[in-house]
Amino acid sequence: MSGIRLAPLGPDDGEEVAVLWRDARVAGHPLGPAAWRAWWASPDADPGLAWGARATTRGAREASGVHGARGRLLGALLARAPERPWAPEDLGHVALFAVAEDERGHGVGAALWDAASGALRARGRRRVRVGADPERLLPGVPLTAPEATWRFLRARGIRPGGLEADLRLDLADGAIDDHPLPDGVECVDDDPEAALAFVERVFPGRWVDEVARAAAVGTTVLGLRRGGVTLGFCLAQRPTDAVPGPGLTWTALGPWGPLDSTTGGLGPLGIDATARGGGLGLALVAASARWLRAHELHAAVIDWTTLTAFYGRLGARAWRVYQRAEGEL
Repeated sequence: MSGIRLAPLGPDDGEEVAVLWRDARVAGHPLGPAAWRAWWASPDADPGLAWGARATTRGAREASGVHGARGRLLGALLARAPERPWAPEDLGHVALFAVAEDERGHGVGAALWDAASGALRARGRRRVRVGADPERLLPGVPLTAPEATWRFLRARGIRPGGLEADLRLDLADGAIDDHPLPDGVECVDDDPEAALAFVERVFPGRWVDEVARAAAVGTTVLGLRRGGVTLGFCLAQRPTDAVPGPGLTWTALGPWGPLDSTTGGLGPLGIDATARGGGLGLALVAASARWLRAHELHAAVIDWTTLTAFYGRLGARAWRVYQRAEGEL
């Protein structure tokens, strides 16, 4: 392509990519430095799977302004090929993909996608999923993505799938007080080792990785306990945590106001199969929400879920919606 070259992206390029992402007009998802750093801190971060498309100094379609010797960033793509025991060996991910609005239709996106496809195939991947990677930025394609994004993906065999949502829970909503824990059951924050052991036993796979990594940097793992036996767990995230939880990745204005220092996150969470069916799961969510409220938070994000009706019983409302997207390489 005349006037365009691909170059690697790395942890120090966050500010420039954030400007590009903002200009791509994906509403509700401004990319902040904390989210960028957290994504690169993952063991799955691979400098060989991250590219920027830059304008060359000669013949480039430059916007006004000075972009330095490297040239203006016209597009960016972050991909991953996770090598974790729970991750499918043939699956790769496109974690973030953006092209400047005035550069669409000029081959920038195609060049980035072709580079990612080739590199993922070289790592043995035969399928690609948009988002949903470990330490993800996005669980899927935001419904606020422009129509051009879907036209581009469909032209490359990517199929739209089911919907996922981030929910917003008002911690002042009385519904979280209407679901007390049963007698003899307590929600505790003083035994993370027992909670982690419970996750390993009952929910082996991805959640073990996510919860263990969060706990290692100080995020609170709540345990649901009866008679000394752990029956459930919930990851309770605060904005002061060393690494923001996935629910707090996007600090942006939404229908119910901004995510700020009074917003926390809940999840993942789960109950032992032997204890399900009696309302204990909803009581765990309510108890976890009360724990956040006791720590002077006013709202909580429950991220990446299809259980909107379940959480809706506590007053949680859909805030941001995504669509799964996957295809063959």
